[in-house]
This record gives sequence, C-alpha cells and structure tokens, in this order.
Amino acid sequence: MMKCNYLLICAILATLFAIGCKDVAVRDAKVYKAELEFVDAASDESVTRGKAVITTECTCETVMDITGFATPECNDLAETILTIEARMAYHTNFMRYLGGLSDKRPPKDPPDVPDTNTLCPAE
Repeated sequence: MMKCNYLLICAILATLFAIGCKDVAVRDAKVYKAELEFVDAASDESVTRGKAVITTECTCETVMDITGFATPECNDLAETILTIEARMAYHTNFMRYLGGLSDKRPPKDPPDVPDTNTLCPAE
C-alpha cells in the first residue's frame, strides 16, 4: 500500500511539473542556435561533397526519352543532395521557430524536391 501511494504522489507531482513548465525553455538559446548553425554548415558541406562525387563518378543515360542516373547509388545520392538543398533551411528555420529563436513561422508545407535528373552531369 505504501508503494502504491508513493507512485501516485510521484505521478501527480510529475503531472503538475509538466503542466506548470509549459512555457519554460528547456535548452539554452545560445547552445541551441549554435547546434542549428552546425547542422546548416554540415548539410552545406555534405551537399558540396556529394555534388563532387556525382560529377566525377556518376553518369546518366536516357531510356525511352527519360534521363536518369545509370546506377541506383548515384540516383540515391542525387535524391539526398536535392532533398537537403530544397528542405534543410525549411526544417532548421522551423526548429528555430519552435525553439523560440524566431517569431517567423515557416509555411505549413515544405518546398518540393526537384527531380534527380537535374543533377545529371553534362556530357
């Protein structure tokens, strides 16, 4: 019986604590901002390096008037690069907004990702 009362009291205190701290920031704003800046920089570097790999290692082919990468690996890399380019700023801006670092809310829907053939190296 004592254990049950103890658990009930802990559950009530945890609930009150959660409700009472609704508007309290859990993370230090400077640290969170630095983390988001790192994510942006790492993403940019990944895109730059990925594009270099595509330029030197990948080829595209046209089959039945559809141009695309010759290997699934190059297509997957192109998809990753284009997704990062199109959406990373959207997501980090949303993280800034949700983290209280910005008052500007990004749009509800993320930007579209271009087709992978847009990264096909010029022949």
